[in-house]
Amino acid sequence: MTPAPVDAAPPLPSVASLPAADRAQLPPLKLSMHVYSDTPAQRFVILDGQRLAEGAAPTAGVVVEEIRRDGLVLSINGQRMLLTRP
Repeated sequence: MTPAPVDAAPPLPSVASLPAADRAQLPPLKLSMHVYSDTPAQRFVILDGQRLAEGAAPTAGVVVEEIRRDGLVLSINGQRMLLTRP
């Protein structure tokens, strides 16, 4: 097993790991399309029927911080979470 690099960030918790009561207060967060590109301006997702780019706020308290190869990083009420792609 190869050790993680010293500067590697700890893994983000997934949206699914939120307590049920917290998830119930969120919109559905249904990820139906995920487009990643090495060029940030070309990245986008379709989340709950909305086309969103990095920095978009689809609903109060939720911000698309980053679109990565494995999914997207959301800030949910200030807490960073990973929503993995389907």
